[in-house]
Amino acid sequence: MFGGFEVFKYVKLLIVCSFLLCLVSAPSWSKIRDGIPCSSCHTMHYSQNGGVLSSWGKSGPYKALVVNDCLGCHTGVNNGQNYTPYVYSTSEPLYGQTGTESNTNTLAGGNFFWVANGSDDKGHNVRPFPEDSVFGNTPPGGTALSSQLSCAGANGCHGDRSKQDEFEAIIGAHHADDTTIDGKTVGSSYRFLLGIVGYEDPNWEYQPDVSHHNQYKGYDRASETDVDKSTISYFCAECHGYFHNGSGQISDNSAGWGSPWLRHPTDYDMSNTGINSEYRDYPGNYAASGASGSNPYSVIAPVGSENVSAPKTNITFQKDAIVTCISCHRAHGSPYKHILRWDYYGWPEKTNTNGCNACHTSKD
Repeated sequence: MFGGFEVFKYVKLLIVCSFLLCLVSAPSWSKIRDGIPCSSCHTMHYSQNGGVLSSWGKSGPYKALVVNDCLGCHTGVNNGQNYTPYVYSTSEPLYGQTGTESNTNTLAGGNFFWVANGSDDKGHNVRPFPEDSVFGNTPPGGTALSSQLSCAGANGCHGDRSKQDEFEAIIGAHHADDTTIDGKTVGSSYRFLLGIVGYEDPNWEYQPDVSHHNQYKGYDRASETDVDKSTISYFCAECHGYFHNGSGQISDNSAGWGSPWLRHPTDYDMSNTGINSEYRDYPGNYAASGASGSNPYSVIAPVGSENVSAPKTNITFQKDAIVTCISCHRAHGSPYKHILRWDYYGWPEKTNTNGCNACHTSKD
């Protein structure tokens, strides 16, 4: 028989062990993946052995005790095993024809390599790369920014744009609970784009296939002034507004929304087209690797959906064939003009790939 003190001692031990077991078995909710030491991103003194490590940025110390700025941390070569998504490479990435083939190493957003090497129309001109020689700091279809585009901050894409500073705009997001992407905070927003929702592919679309890709949020809207502020196209429109919404900007249809179009529609659901239309044959000859069944998803010309709880493998034309800005473009950069996903200007002489035909199937 155990005495009262012994019983208390063993109960206490059981509670402690149960708590430790919970710590071990609980899922990681942080944006930073398990297994990455703090020192990979942070430094206490911005000094090591009396100097600055070669892997650190040279313009520090930086806020939040990090070892580099946004671009510095995200510079490298993707190999499918890295914990950090690299959006800039100092040597030309392997892009292939569409950035989706099995021998490529670019991610969903593409790469800043081409714009960094003087091709203004092949990427967003974020600091520290030169400003756009044609548009300066005025986004096409929008109004002038107060300064050059940055990764985050008041004139950036990621983080809280009510904060002027890049670090303050993004601070804490990499450690946030992102089990639910609801857009309510930076950390719980799709790819830290505040207010935007979507399904995030764990490998950032490294060599994607029909089951492994981002699922972009779209909206089956009723007019060119009807917007959903949680869609990826609305986010693009915060700078490129005239290409997405505004009275008399998109459609010249007497009903207010539909063909004839003045500009290519976005946040438009192809499910609204006739049952025998060419759009109902999406994706034509551009199905993703691993596809089966009718109307498989295409990673070459991806479409959005209102439900983004999981990646779509097949399109049912039930608010899941929504044209987005990302259907044609990559956010960071590509080797093609206008940041297009495929070489439209090289088709058909130089390539047999024209992703436009994933939707315009009868034109292929």
